[in-house]
Amino acid sequence: MSDVLDNQSLFRSEIRSLRDEVAALRAEREAEALKREAEALKREEAVRSLREEVAVLKRRLAAGKGGQGIDFPPAEFLSSPLVIASGGEYLGVQGKGKHFSLEDFVQLIERKESTFVAVETSWKRQDGHWVLVVRTEDGENGREQNIVLVAKKTITPSRNTVTEIIRLNIDGNDAPDALLLTLFRQLKTVFNG
Repeated sequence: MSDVLDNQSLFRSEIRSLRDEVAALRAEREAEALKREAEALKREEAVRSLREEVAVLKRRLAAGKGGQGIDFPPAEFLSSPLVIASGGEYLGVQGKGKHFSLEDFVQLIERKESTFVAVETSWKRQDGHWVLVVRTEDGENGREQNIVLVAKKTITPSRNTVTEIIRLNIDGNDAPDALLLTLFRQLKTVFNG
């Protein structure tokens, strides 16, 4: 009987030891998973940052070739507050001490680019306005979308220089004012998020 109790005590001790070892292995596995997740987030952030830098470099390159057939809006136009006219007022998006600009809008569009979605942007000057043409192609779903945004420099009654969207066309259909208002509400949510 004494041998059985000794063996039982040894088995309990061995079971405790195995449980401790399993707990340590689980903790190690969880720590490793958290480390991999953090590294993946860093890589995603680095890719996003590189995409933004490439977009900025593309725009600068295009602006530098302005006299050689490539037209690109000036920095002041891109960085001015982006607004729509509604009921005699100019409505824009303000967030975190900064106004939402056409440059921010373009960056939001370019962030949509991924391994599945191709985004192509181009500018042209037409009738004194700047026209941004955005083509997206979703390779996964086979869906294409064409967006044409027409904007102009405007001086508001309070003497502020803004960039006004005067037309937004999506896949050949002009967006109604109500859609523009909804878009600006969504932009406010994204911009302040």
